[in-house]
Amino acid sequence: MENKGHELHRGLKRRHITMMSIGGTIGTGLFLASGNVVSEAGALGGPIAYLAIGILVYFLMKGLGEMATFMPIPGAYTTYSGLFVHPVLGFMVGWNLCINGFLGLGAEIVGGGMILNQFFPSIPPVAFCVILSLLILGLNMIDVKSYGEAEYWFAGIKVVAIIVFLVVGVLMIFGVIGGQGFIGLSNWNSESMFPNGFTAVILMMTGVIWSYLGVETVVAAAGETENPQKNVPKAINTIFIRILIFYAGSVTIMGLVVPYGNVSVLSNGYAGLFGLAGIKGAAVLMNIVILTSLASAAVSIVYLLSRTLVALSKEGKAPRALGKVNKRGIPMNAVLLTMFLGQVSLITNFVSPDKVFFFLISIAGFNTLLGWFASFFSHYKFRKWLVAHGGSVDKLKFKMGSYPMPTIICLLALVAIAIYTAYSPSTRFSFYIGAPLLVLYFIIGTYLHKKGKLQETNYKPFLDSHLNETEIK
Repeated sequence: MENKGHELHRGLKRRHITMMSIGGTIGTGLFLASGNVVSEAGALGGPIAYLAIGILVYFLMKGLGEMATFMPIPGAYTTYSGLFVHPVLGFMVGWNLCINGFLGLGAEIVGGGMILNQFFPSIPPVAFCVILSLLILGLNMIDVKSYGEAEYWFAGIKVVAIIVFLVVGVLMIFGVIGGQGFIGLSNWNSESMFPNGFTAVILMMTGVIWSYLGVETVVAAAGETENPQKNVPKAINTIFIRILIFYAGSVTIMGLVVPYGNVSVLSNGYAGLFGLAGIKGAAVLMNIVILTSLASAAVSIVYLLSRTLVALSKEGKAPRALGKVNKRGIPMNAVLLTMFLGQVSLITNFVSPDKVFFFLISIAGFNTLLGWFASFFSHYKFRKWLVAHGGSVDKLKFKMGSYPMPTIICLLALVAIAIYTAYSPSTRFSFYIGAPLLVLYFIIGTYLHKKGKLQETNYKPFLDSHLNETEIK
C-alpha cells in the first residue's frame, strides 16, 4: 500500500520554478535539434517554426496555469484530463506522457553522449550515455529543495550562454567582430530562407514541438511549490518573452550568421557561430555549456515523469508501488523506473547516435501532440466544470484572456499538424509508431475504467477553498 506517512514536500520557491520552466525546455531541442530544423526548414523557416509553436506553448501554459492555481497537485495535467474530460483520457495522457518522456530522456542522454564523444572520440558514445544516466539518477535522489537549487544554477548557465550567443551574433551581423565583415541579411536569400519550401516548415514543427517538451514542468511542480497560487502565475507570465528571446531569437541569429548548409545535428549552430566569430576556445566552451544543459533538461524530465507516475498511482492508473515516497519526499520507485526505461539511449551502441537522436525526437514530437491537445481540451471543459459545481470564473486567481478562442484555435492547429505529419512521407514513420500506442492506451484505459479501477481525484478541498473564498469576497 501507499505509505501515508510520507508525502511530496513543498520545498520549491518561486525562483526555483521560474528557472525550472527555463531549464526544462532548454536542452537538445534547442541546442541540437535546432540545427536540424534550420538545415531543413531554412534560415527563415526555422525561426518561423519555433515562433509559431512558441505562441501555441504560451497559450498552453496560460490554460494549464489557470487550472494549476485552482488545483495545484503533482502530475497536474494528467489529472485535469481525467477529471474535467474523462478518466480514460487521463489514463491515456498520463501514460503517453511517460512513454514520451522516456523517449525524450533517451534523446537528451544521446545528445550528451554525442557532445562528449567530440571531446573523447576514442570512447564510444554508449559509455557516456551510461555515465550521464548515473549522474541524472543521483541528482534526482536528493530532496526537492536541493534539486530546485541545483536546477536554478544549471538553468542560469544556459541563460547566460544564450545571452552571450545573442550579443556575439548581433555584433557579427553588423561586422563588429569576426572576419566576415558586415553580414546583414546576406544569409537570407532565395536559396536559404525556405530551401525545401514552406511545407518543410510545417513538417519541422513536429520536432520543434518536442523542443518545448518540459515547459510543463512548472505546472507539475505546483504540488511541491510554496504558495502555488502566487508563484506559478508569476513563472508562467514570463514564458512568452523567454520564448521570443531564447528560441525564436537565438535561432534567428543562427540563421543570419551561420550558412544553413553548415548547420546540422552534429554541427550545431551555437558552437559554429562562436567558431566563425574567431573566439578561441569559445566553441569548446559552448559545447560544455550544451552538455550541462542536456544534463539539466534530462534531470527535469526525470522529475516531471516521476511526479506524473505518483499521480497515476494515486488515481489507480499505475501500480501502487510507484506512489511510494520516502522521508525526503522522493518517489524512489518512480524515479528508478523512469531512469530504467530512459535507457532507450543505449541503442546508440548499435546505431549511429545522430540517427537515433532524430528517430527519438520525431516520435516524441508526435506523441506530445496528445498531451497538448488534452491539456487544451481540459482547459476548455474546466470552466464549464467549475460553474457546474457552483464555482465562479471571476474568482479564479489566474485566467487566460480571450477565452475560448485561443484554446479552440490551438486545438485545430494541433489536429492539422498531426494530419500533416501522417501525410508526409518524411515524418510518417513517427505517426505509424505513435498512433498505435495511442490506440493501445485507449483500449487499456477503457478496460480499467469499466472494471472501476480508475479513481477520481479528490477535488473537494480545492473546490471548497474556492467556494469559501468566493463567499468571503
